[in-house]
Amino acid sequence: MRPAFLILSAIAMMAVGCRCSLAPVGTDEEIRIVSYNVHNLFDAEESGKEYPEFRPSKGKWTKELYAKRLVNVVEAVRSVSETEGAGSRRTPDPDILCVQEIENEKVLADLAERFGRGTYRYWAIGGPDESVIHTGILSRFPIAEMHTHSVMDAWGFGPLRDILEVELDLGGDERIAVFVCHWKSKLGGERETEPGRRAAAALLAQRIREVQAERPSLPIVVCGDFNESPDEYIRIGRCYPTAIMPSDAGAPPSAAEGEPLGVSGSWEGLSYTEEASFSEKHISEVRLYNPWNELSDGFSIAFQGKREQFDCFFLNASLHDGEGLEYENFDVADDPLLFDSNGIPLEWKGNGGYSDHLPVELTLSMGRGR
Repeated sequence: MRPAFLILSAIAMMAVGCRCSLAPVGTDEEIRIVSYNVHNLFDAEESGKEYPEFRPSKGKWTKELYAKRLVNVVEAVRSVSETEGAGSRRTPDPDILCVQEIENEKVLADLAERFGRGTYRYWAIGGPDESVIHTGILSRFPIAEMHTHSVMDAWGFGPLRDILEVELDLGGDERIAVFVCHWKSKLGGERETEPGRRAAAALLAQRIREVQAERPSLPIVVCGDFNESPDEYIRIGRCYPTAIMPSDAGAPPSAAEGEPLGVSGSWEGLSYTEEASFSEKHISEVRLYNPWNELSDGFSIAFQGKREQFDCFFLNASLHDGEGLEYENFDVADDPLLFDSNGIPLEWKGNGGYSDHLPVELTLSMGRGR
């Protein structure tokens, strides 16, 4: 088995942009982040790299259908917002929107325009250039730093889609690092494609370890479509190591290339003091909080007949230490408009629908320690 060549890119920006002036950002008490795999969102201009069904020259993809898809994405994202009391509703637009499966920067800019002028003034998109689809982020907070991290050869699967890392300036000396992921799919076999996901997990864990070594108190949010559930190792009967390993699942049956991303359904064991945070144990292990554990049921995709939790948020201990930015809530969209008659996500099929994934939302509080 060939090893994966992992590249941590300090300045590998594919695209980063902003609109209007760098006006001060308010210190809201609540910040909402939505992650959504929009399912192959292509613009209406033909470059030759698109999937065949999204080439205007084929006659099945038009500017009108593209415009409709943009409207539907906005509608799906806004559907996650909850009603707060009689006659009161918070803004339906998240503060930060992380998307997967967009074609290019134009799609990201068009999405920002559809949400309304001034909603999202800053955006970034990940690589690599040769990928047909990309990850991206829209934010109402300024982008302080942006990096993309590449797995150049994941045991023959590479190059994989980059991990997009964006550090946002929330105002009031508060910052947050957001990692947007879209890992290797299971098409081709669950076990056969696991090395690709493990390569991405190893790269992510390595980068998080570096960030926490330099800035132990920096809040870190990892989100995206991981193409496996947080409890994947349990679901497959502990047959082989997976990219995401639950902390209470026990040791994998045999050694494997790469390092898994450790996740826990409890904050216990994640917390650390600054003085002890980089003992040998913490240097060798990256473990993040998995909020899916809070829901008694729920799913974000129905893959090959099974309801899975591919779309996730994973959080570091800084978001539960009683200081500054704090974790408040996790939710998955459940608006009926996003489902078919069988309760399955209503994916886009030619001229209507949304995505085969559901949006997931993370709520953070900025009310403490500010």
